[in-house]
Amino acid sequence: MTEGGAPAVEAVTTPRLQPQRGRSWNPFGFLKRFQPRAVADVISELRKVTWPTFAETRYLTFVVAVVAIVIGVILGLFDLLFGWIIERLFFN
Repeated sequence: MTEGGAPAVEAVTTPRLQPQRGRSWNPFGFLKRFQPRAVADVISELRKVTWPTFAETRYLTFVVAVVAIVIGVILGLFDLLFGWIIERLFFN
């Protein structure tokens, strides 16, 4: 009891979450409760992947864009050529 006769209020402390030692955080840990073998296989394969660096990704994106433009121009030229041939053969 305190001076005024009211009961003393104890401070309630919330325990802080401490990281477990010796274990690393697994971002796919929530998938363990689903347990289909396919999910575990996908996760194990994703851990084996060697992800490209930002520079490699930028370079390969540039290569894909250039190849797509070149192929587009070649197909466009073939289309114009065949269109011209068909027009000369059937419409003149």
